[in-house]
Amino acid sequence: MNWRPRSPSIVSAPAMGGARHSLPSRVVSALLMALGLALGVESGAGEPSPLFADQLNATNIGRLRLGGPDAIAGIGDWVLGNGVVCAAIADPSHESMLSDRGGVLVDLGHCGRDDDQWGVLQPMLNLSREEVIPVESVRAEVSAEGARVITVGRLHGIRVDTAYALKPAPASALTIRTTLQREAEGDAAFIVADVAIHGNGQLTPFTLDTRTWSSPLGFEHPSVDVDNILAATDAVLRADLHVLLGARGLEPEIAYGWRLLDIHIERRDGRVEPLAHVAMNGEHFSILGGYTDTLLWGGEGPPSLFEFAQLLWMDLDAGDRVVFLREISLAKRATVSAITDLLWAQGARVRGRMDAPRATLHVFGPDGDPITQLEASDTGEFGFHLPPGASGRHRIEVLSRTGGRQEIFFAASGLEIRLDPITTIQPGRLGLPRGEIMRLTVVGLEDTPNPRLRADLRRFRVGGREIRGHSESNHLSLAGNAGDPVHLELAPGRYRVLASRGPLWSVSVREFSLGPGELLPLDLEPPVRLLETPGWISADFHVHAAPSDDSGLPLRQRIADFVAMGADLIVSTEHDNVFDYAPVIDEMGLSDRIQSLVGVEITSTYKGPETPHTAGHSNAFPLVVQPNAYRGGAPDSQNRRLARIAEDIRALPGRPILQLNHPREGGVDSGLGSYFSHLSVVGEPHDPTRSLTTPGNRALIERTRPGGLRDLDFDAVELLNGASMERYRMTRADWFAFLLQGEIRTATANSDSHNATETIALPVNYVAYSPGKPSPPSNESPLDTERFMQSVRQGRLYGSTGPLLDVQMGDRGPGDRFSGPRGDLEIRVRAAPWVPVDEVRVFINGDLKIRRPLPENRTLRLPLRFDADAFLTVEVEGHAVPGSLYAEVAPGYTPFAFTNPIFVDADRDGVWTPPGLPSPVPISLSDPLASPQ
Repeated sequence: MNWRPRSPSIVSAPAMGGARHSLPSRVVSALLMALGLALGVESGAGEPSPLFADQLNATNIGRLRLGGPDAIAGIGDWVLGNGVVCAAIADPSHESMLSDRGGVLVDLGHCGRDDDQWGVLQPMLNLSREEVIPVESVRAEVSAEGARVITVGRLHGIRVDTAYALKPAPASALTIRTTLQREAEGDAAFIVADVAIHGNGQLTPFTLDTRTWSSPLGFEHPSVDVDNILAATDAVLRADLHVLLGARGLEPEIAYGWRLLDIHIERRDGRVEPLAHVAMNGEHFSILGGYTDTLLWGGEGPPSLFEFAQLLWMDLDAGDRVVFLREISLAKRATVSAITDLLWAQGARVRGRMDAPRATLHVFGPDGDPITQLEASDTGEFGFHLPPGASGRHRIEVLSRTGGRQEIFFAASGLEIRLDPITTIQPGRLGLPRGEIMRLTVVGLEDTPNPRLRADLRRFRVGGREIRGHSESNHLSLAGNAGDPVHLELAPGRYRVLASRGPLWSVSVREFSLGPGELLPLDLEPPVRLLETPGWISADFHVHAAPSDDSGLPLRQRIADFVAMGADLIVSTEHDNVFDYAPVIDEMGLSDRIQSLVGVEITSTYKGPETPHTAGHSNAFPLVVQPNAYRGGAPDSQNRRLARIAEDIRALPGRPILQLNHPREGGVDSGLGSYFSHLSVVGEPHDPTRSLTTPGNRALIERTRPGGLRDLDFDAVELLNGASMERYRMTRADWFAFLLQGEIRTATANSDSHNATETIALPVNYVAYSPGKPSPPSNESPLDTERFMQSVRQGRLYGSTGPLLDVQMGDRGPGDRFSGPRGDLEIRVRAAPWVPVDEVRVFINGDLKIRRPLPENRTLRLPLRFDADAFLTVEVEGHAVPGSLYAEVAPGYTPFAFTNPIFVDADRDGVWTPPGLPSPVPISLSDPLASPQ
């Protein structure tokens, strides 16, 4: 039948849960299916069309929601698909990464392939995170021409309509068309753009201008300062294509080709004029957009200062309309050529073969400009297209998986180019132990560099700094199961291999030379446990993997790394995504080795009216995954003060713990994730030398509503995050100030590991579970979660990067209350021989009172006297000499441990009375970075 419906079928909904007047979506879905059958719209011989566009509900979510490590859509969100490509747009009532509203693209992948690695695509004006376009309503349409989800938003008096569209199969690109029209007076709009978030290089951007080749950046991007508009303009470039590559090692692979097709202005008098386009990249984001009006100067070649100066008087006038058209193509290989081959199918085809399977090839044009990138197959074959019309001498840089590099040159002539076979220096192979759990650290000796195991070899750089793939390190974890690799390929050279299993185990070392093509068994003793911790559970409360929007680390590698570090309990805390590691642990056969709890990192990034400086980052655990909910049921965080977040968490079953994360972190995201640096509404740091009742600090204890919680009402604070002792000492000053004023919070130590280079379970928390009794719990003796959490709430734990502590006042330890004006503080330190510990420090009321070298028997008994109620904490520290076992196994870390307080009820009245802030305050509060504080 050669006819089509007069109008598309529609499912619609207003924003924020308003009343609906259309048919129920399940009814519309049934009608659409029937209509598709009646029309005979086909994707293959005799097959009904797989086109759909709908709002997810309890009935259709199992059929329509796409999967993958970054898939987060849930009931209420909007989806469309054509049987090849599936996408999801968050409902406006669901917050996004940069806004307290949704209506943005959050999932994108191949239908039924579980390969979604998309973060978020956020439309914005003027390249400003404060000017993201709030979406008000969403509707879905399906016709014979395709499926569409359409959003409507408004900002600065401008109406913004965006249509996400898929043509029938076999189309493999999502088209996005945005129109902007001024409806009312408002602030100027001079740039419209999308920002794609790929935190920590979770997707790798390769950038080209396929129209003029004026900004052929490839993987090499200029530095960008998002807080300085003048500096940021230096990073603006002329480009129309970002190829965003999925993380290498994540299966199945995916690549996204995000391309600007057109941007123009339609004048009220009927004229249509093209507009100049712009782009930008950073480690955490990519931007593609254009101006809202024509330029008097510029618009061709790299953007100039004269071009930017014209933005001062640029705006979208009433009656004019800007049309912004782009598409995102999908490919099933995580290489640039998987996308550029689609665009340049008419260009010359280059083919070849090499003896280095899975080698990476970077292709450059006659001027040295990057063109594309690809990988050889498992058999060494490769092929790619050049841009149509390419000519001249081209160069291929070949990077083998084990570190070899060579260059190949060829002339671009004709449509079929066959290269001579490429030979490389063959790697050696190291035969790995089987059935043993261990972490292998491979160090190059003499002129041999450290190997880059699992490197993506993309050479993604921002400002000259290389951002390496998330799976890459010089460590290899063996989980002792059938999934472990049999061999490790290394470039010929001389190496040292260290086999470890965390700081409580021995380290075995072997040095060897490896020649080209040589197979050498790795003969070394498996690590032996040296120290037992009966009744204590070692736990990492802050861990990330591929389900986080800023990590591309495969889940199996994450779990293997944790097991190989010898820790007991892992808490999954993906950014705004409630995810359970237990099924992966079970699949790997490791449930008898480790246990897990489900958590989430609540990630506030939006500067809203309630939180002009965000609410920082915090973890909540344990939680229960809500499998059909948006982001697995993660709590809302955008434009919500920490007090409101705490109220939400306390209302959940089981009373989860809320842990404030890295509150003194700086750098990434301008310190927005470091709550104590801005206090959310103040814009100034917490001052630990002043009372909580003073201006600024008062924001922590104010109640925004009667009976409500305060921003200070979190349960725990992350003192030690990763390897940074500087951040530890700064956060410790805040913690001491709180304790002095009677605000007791459990101090924790966590890895916050996002990738293989950041060591997981270092530091780690040792939690008193059943001291003196066998531990850890296993699947034969399940974890008593409430018992464990009660110990955490009480502060019955200490943090460590290696040393073990036994600290007692009488029979009272960390988190407990000691009664009496005097007592002996007993400190016993244990550590593996390769973990150096040199010094013991005792703080009373936050003031360093005792500093002693650690005696040979590693035990101290210190008589103490107290005139009033007090609290005491203990720290031990060592110095890892460069080249030592500790420095090689845990590079960048300091051997260190700290306790939570023992509270002293000196007057035995049964109540602990906080000492209050003294005058003057201890140097640990006034100058926390002063040595040895």
